[in-house]
Amino acid sequence: MAPVDQEKETKDKINILEKQLADLQQGLCLVQDYYHDLEKVAGKQDAEEDVNQSLLKPLLKEDEEFEGIWKFHDEMLILDPPAQVPCTQMYESFVTYCRNKGWEATDRPSFDFIFLKMGILQSSERNMWQGYRIRIN
Repeated sequence: MAPVDQEKETKDKINILEKQLADLQQGLCLVQDYYHDLEKVAGKQDAEEDVNQSLLKPLLKEDEEFEGIWKFHDEMLILDPPAQVPCTQMYESFVTYCRNKGWEATDRPSFDFIFLKMGILQSSERNMWQGYRIRIN
């Protein structure tokens, strides 16, 4: 091959390699931009998740308390229309039930409120729950 042809071929190869390098650099810039955009979106999603968790935790705790009361109702109470249980005894039984299950018992006002929402009747003096008796283990 003549030296002029070799020089032209080398210049052509260099031009092709420079174009490929420019394409790779442009592609790298696009990937970097995409990555930075992805980081921003991920950061926003993390922030949204933190907000959602802060809102959700109290609701989950409420659900746990409510579920504990339902489980107490299902496992420890026997439907007996003429029966009555003193409110303090019912709550103490609930606390004992929760302790035995390894759960934290909800406070008395919440327990009473949820029991009433479940449709369990209280006597007019509000010192007796009506219609149930406590299962004895």
